[in-house]
Amino acid sequence: MSSTTAARRGPMILAWALSVLLLVALVGATLSVVALRGQDARKSEREGAMKAARQLALDFTTYDYSSWDADAKRVLDDSTGQFKEEFKSGSDSVKTEVVANKATSKGDVKEAAVVSNDKDSAQVLVIVNAVVTNTASKDGVERRYRIKLDLVREKDRWLTADFQVVG
Repeated sequence: MSSTTAARRGPMILAWALSVLLLVALVGATLSVVALRGQDARKSEREGAMKAARQLALDFTTYDYSSWDADAKRVLDDSTGQFKEEFKSGSDSVKTEVVANKATSKGDVKEAAVVSNDKDSAQVLVIVNAVVTNTASKDGVERRYRIKLDLVREKDRWLTADFQVVG
């Protein structure tokens, strides 16, 4: 091989090596961006589920005998499936008791944590303290609720499909 041929190959090899390195860097950058977007989407899903669960738990534990229908409607609007049906079917008998006893409840969400989630479902635990008043307890009694909510996403909204007081 002549020195002229070797002299021409050196810059070509260097250019080829730099091209390969550039391609590897671009692929790495693209994969990093895709991974970050996926991580952001999962974080957004968790935050959306937690926000919805906190709101439903607050709505469920906050009511006033004078505005029961509007209070119950807020719970129903953020519910679906079996929980919605059970709440709807029991609402009238609960209303009768709440109005007869002039009951109120003021919920305060203390903590919430997503136990599990994917893009279409989530399970969230919520801790709520509520001060409940009625004709027998005008000063109010504090109650603590530990609530497990199973949520499903329907049309980009998180709705409560199951609600259980667990402690």
